[in-house]
Amino acid sequence: MTARSLDLADPATLHAVARRVGLVAKRGLGQNFLIDRAVLDDIVAALAPGSGDDVFEIGPGIGTLTAELAALARRVVAVDLDERCVAATRITQRDRPNVEVVHGDALRVEPAELGIGERWLAAGNLPYSLTTPLLTRLFEMAAPPRRGVFLVQREVAARLAAGPGAWSLATVAVRSIATVERLRDVPPASFDPAPAVHSSVIRLQPARSLDGPARAAVLDIARAAFQMRRKTLRHGITHAAAGDERRGMAWLDAAAIDPRRRPGTLDLDEWHRIALAARTLAGQP
Repeated sequence: MTARSLDLADPATLHAVARRVGLVAKRGLGQNFLIDRAVLDDIVAALAPGSGDDVFEIGPGIGTLTAELAALARRVVAVDLDERCVAATRITQRDRPNVEVVHGDALRVEPAELGIGERWLAAGNLPYSLTTPLLTRLFEMAAPPRRGVFLVQREVAARLAAGPGAWSLATVAVRSIATVERLRDVPPASFDPAPAVHSSVIRLQPARSLDGPARAAVLDIARAAFQMRRKTLRHGITHAAAGDERRGMAWLDAAAIDPRRRPGTLDLDEWHRIALAARTLAGQP
């Protein structure tokens, strides 16, 4: 059987490849390998790579998604921190000249330095603890991916795609640079080893509604306020105002926002109004 004809979603194949390179799933790296063909097909369909697209893949595992993407895309660059996953993917994708497998940290690797072209997409089965840092890094780039489809923890997906009233700091951080669609949920049985939590497939597209300084100001205030997310804005915004309640309440008054609300009920426009009020009342242009 050639590498090209391997069914990498088959658990028996996964185990055989893993044994060959000495790969043991590491909980600390969030390694749970996808073995559900239907979910795999849904990810590829949602990303919809074309013959002119380059794909930046985070965490290829043994190359299961890599193979499907490479069959459609111009080029796939797969980055993994685990040397054994790099070795496994190089073995399973050795017959595909349009696949490059890189040993590296996706939080530090620059796609452009790997030859990723202007028409690029992103995909991956993301470690649960690094989902928000990875997504924000990708979509904060000067030239972000045109589209990204990712497997993430279900609770994280729910927060990122949340409607009014259920936002978190991660929601503010990601939704200020991208739209988020929660496409489908994925049960633990779709992975080997099965994680203790459910997952979801999400799709992001760049949508930068604030410039860099405005977004930074919003995140500074929101970060402080969400440290008191279970309390009202009176407490959270006072904390953001370095403990000066009078100053914090002046921000909320100028932004026309009720201090009895909680941080999770504010949308991006309301956070921006608070940041603008803070800047204006401080005498900044």
